[in-house]
Amino acid sequence: MRLVLWRLTPKQYVLIGIGVSVLVGLMLFYRQIDVAALHRKAETMNGFWVFAAIVVLPLIGFPVSIVHAVAGLRFGVVWGFVLVTLAIFLQLLGAYGLVKLAPGFFEKKLEPFRRRLPAGTHTPVTIFTMLLPGVPYFAQIYVLPLVGVPLGTFLLWSLPINVARSVVGVAFGDIADDLTPLRLAGFAAYFVIITLTCSWAFRWLRRKMREEADAPGQPTPLSEPLGGWEEFLARRREARRHRGATRR
Repeated sequence: MRLVLWRLTPKQYVLIGIGVSVLVGLMLFYRQIDVAALHRKAETMNGFWVFAAIVVLPLIGFPVSIVHAVAGLRFGVVWGFVLVTLAIFLQLLGAYGLVKLAPGFFEKKLEPFRRRLPAGTHTPVTIFTMLLPGVPYFAQIYVLPLVGVPLGTFLLWSLPINVARSVVGVAFGDIADDLTPLRLAGFAAYFVIITLTCSWAFRWLRRKMREEADAPGQPTPLSEPLGGWEEFLARRREARRHRGATRR
């Protein structure tokens, strides 16, 4: 079977074009900014509060790529990568706990994203969600606990995928005051390769999941409740109302 890597959607072409354009713009205009002074300013900031912001801001929807660059800018590439890895781990635990504490809130907010997930067992659904184009980081880490993915599976796959993605942001922040055309070209190449690889992996996984779902004699997938999602969510809401009435 021949694998084709370049079959991208129009949105993915636009995303690649925007990413490359941003990098080209940085290549042309970044020297007009005193990045070295910005780097020195970052080094004087309280490390604890910077790390706290790196952990908390993505949980409320702040772009994760920016906080990764800030980590590299403040802590350097080695400690920045270590702290970003720890931050991602804490974000996954936090997202899992928040969904369990307030499932009704997240059901309403994440319904459009949940509807994009296919039926499947926990591991393929987790990987599929991490690769799903156009879904922001905060939505990915909240929707998986919502559909019943266990904590172990959630951490096993979400942590390494997001840590791998963070490398370029941390490295960019660390060397922001010493960018060269060659380094910027390297970042652009890395961005394109990651996009193409994720696109191929996403399409391959979607095809495999469809084949498994269509295979005869397959059991009901673990992430697709009996009766469908609407009935499942209605039962959960009714159970919460019953528990609330009992407590009163």
